[in-house]
Amino acid sequence: MVVDPRADRRATGEPCSRRLLLTGGAGAATAALLSACSGAKPLREKVRGGGKVSRADVAPLNTLLDVEHYAIAAYAAGIPLLHSPQAESGIQFLAQELAHAVALSDLVRKVKGKPHRPRASYDLGHPQSAAEVLSLFQHVEQAQLRTYLATLPRLQGPGSRSAAVSIMANDAQHLAMLRWQSGESPTPAPLVTGS
Repeated sequence: MVVDPRADRRATGEPCSRRLLLTGGAGAATAALLSACSGAKPLREKVRGGGKVSRADVAPLNTLLDVEHYAIAAYAAGIPLLHSPQAESGIQFLAQELAHAVALSDLVRKVKGKPHRPRASYDLGHPQSAAEVLSLFQHVEQAQLRTYLATLPRLQGPGSRSAAVSIMANDAQHLAMLRWQSGESPTPAPLVTGS
């Protein structure tokens, strides 16, 4: 079991390190840069907030939905092996991954596409300890980030891009927190790479 030596500080409300506070900023900055990289293509359907989704976005959005389903399966399987505060974080991350899957599915449906459903099973290995579960979660979040980084340039509609960038930034925050809970540097590099 991994014990977080900083858990007492968080529970008492004492301030965390500057590095932890900057974690979200690094992910958000990368996401903002990626959202600016796109070409103008035909758009079809408006989504909440005024953005639009292109019919051509169905395949890339389903690619993103596939990694969200993988993350949901990993969190659902791994959380029972964790103790507080890691379990509390895991539950929050699972809820966010579920929201990500719903958002991506809704975007696919907006242009009359069919969202991918979760697979019947996923190869998650056989984690036996909290440390192994946290390692699995980090692996899953890294896989998500790599997939988002590879898929974002393929998205044509600004609604699709903004949703994907927002989700990617949230996944970068998950990874930073998981690293921190494992006693690692939450932001070992200035940019999110998924590695």
